[in-house]
Amino acid sequence: MFFGRTGAEACRFFNLDLADWSGASLLDCPGGPGSLAPLARRSGLKVLAVDPLYALEPKDLERRCREDIAFTIEQLRQSSTVRSDFNLEPYHQEKLEALEAFLADRQAHPESYRPGALPELPLADDSFDLVLSGHLLFVYAPLADGGLHEVDCFDLAWHRRALAELLRVCRRELRIFPAYTITMPARVHPYVAPLIADLPAGWQASLEPTSYDQGAMGETPMLRIRWIGPNPEPPESSQLLPAQE
Repeated sequence: MFFGRTGAEACRFFNLDLADWSGASLLDCPGGPGSLAPLARRSGLKVLAVDPLYALEPKDLERRCREDIAFTIEQLRQSSTVRSDFNLEPYHQEKLEALEAFLADRQAHPESYRPGALPELPLADDSFDLVLSGHLLFVYAPLADGGLHEVDCFDLAWHRRALAELLRVCRRELRIFPAYTITMPARVHPYVAPLIADLPAGWQASLEPTSYDQGAMGETPMLRIRWIGPNPEPPESSQLLPAQE
């Protein structure tokens, strides 16, 4: 689903204070049709958003966005897993606001948006101080493992490759949301423990609660992975840009 969220929403579910990262380089992958990139740029970050659907023509991209928003909101209205006290209307409005901000920013700053897909990104090693990945890992795992997919193309093996790739381009910190099952009541996703166990030396993981609310019931943490090894050498200025194919 090509379904975006506002920059303010993203900051809530990533436990992110952009003021703490002013001057840093940020990768949002997958970026989707959200407004995090313009918000981060205004906060002084160097931003790149990567998503496979950025390859679409603008009119096709906008149509896909609007269709996916409408479909998702209707699914939530009919869902028995959303809390009865959760108000869908403000949630829906935020998605439309995120889309409008995304469309305007992509037109004004096309260099900040690049087509690409995990688990192989067209980016240089150690390019970004902060890497954010929202609503892909864990969400699209097979149904049997608490995700949305009826097939196992996003199984644990795929998650290992995707996580390794996100860490490859990351210098300081990676944050992934959600780190819980889509099946309710939510619980920490079963892939989290094996992925943490396989982290390369120098990386430390933790699960953190967030203030973000999308109507889920149960445990709803974010996964935060920080580099605690020796300080890496600052990248050359050219490394902050995507690697050329």
